[in-house]
Amino acid sequence: MSLRRRFAAVLTLPLLGLALSACGNENESASGGDTETITVTDALGDEEVPLNPKSVVVFDMGVLDTLDTLGVDAVTGVAKGGATPSYLKKYDGDDYVAVGDLFEPNLEAIPRAKPDLIIVGGRSASMHDTLEDTFEGVPVLDMSVDQNAYLDSSRKNILTLASIFEKEKQAEEILAGYDERIAAVKKQASSAGKGLVLLTSGGEVTAYSINSRFGFVHDVFGVPAATGELGDSESRHGEAVSFEFIRKVNPDLLYVVDRDSAIGEDGKSAEEILDNALVKKTNAWKNEKVTYVDAEAWYIVIGGLTSLGTLIDDVEKSLA
Repeated sequence: MSLRRRFAAVLTLPLLGLALSACGNENESASGGDTETITVTDALGDEEVPLNPKSVVVFDMGVLDTLDTLGVDAVTGVAKGGATPSYLKKYDGDDYVAVGDLFEPNLEAIPRAKPDLIIVGGRSASMHDTLEDTFEGVPVLDMSVDQNAYLDSSRKNILTLASIFEKEKQAEEILAGYDERIAAVKKQASSAGKGLVLLTSGGEVTAYSINSRFGFVHDVFGVPAATGELGDSESRHGEAVSFEFIRKVNPDLLYVVDRDSAIGEDGKSAEEILDNALVKKTNAWKNEKVTYVDAEAWYIVIGGLTSLGTLIDDVEKSLA
């Protein structure tokens, strides 16, 4: 099953296509009774899933974000034990079964959530086959975001989820508003100078540019990259840099992700780490263009409907 879907995905992977078609078939759902199904396209290809499933297990924070934003109340089990975004803290409560974490499922706990549908993505994508093999008859979707096409991939996933729960109109309205804002940001960014994304963690600093996990700053929002030295594929996860490097690159705009803050680790804040004589010589610092972004949205919640809006908020703020 998984190999077949992967093969199909290679042949038919769409850019924004939903490959959605309501099916007349009826399957026995995990929660009992018969249900209509719909065919959707995820990262692995086409998959038939229940329309409006009653019980969903979620292993991805971006997916949880989107379902919560759309007002979907079908979530019964979630990944816990990691960094849950502040606005999704209710899912840490006892009303939702703890089905493992973002890296390893609890196969004994999942049945307690009685899932009609299981969704993984990003950090949890590697558990797809295990879940599919273990819970035969329960569809497992991989809603990973393609970092090389962040906006298009996020949009596709959001609309796919919206279609499963018949929330398309609501999702399309929100995304249309985002499109208008992104277009305005691109116009501003073209003349705002060059930007660099930094991530702080454990007192260390990592830099990101094009082709990285934060490359959307450049290819979605149109901020020119301050350096091409970090643009090769091997730098996708960033490259440890010195304060001398930051001074040499001399960005006009600095976007700073505080990883420790995002995951709840103690230690020096990003502000403390960058309070350095060399960083202070950059145009970004001198012109008060250092933006400490929402680390949850940038690092934890990838491609969620609310988190996508937060990315726009941060870039808008940086250009004000």
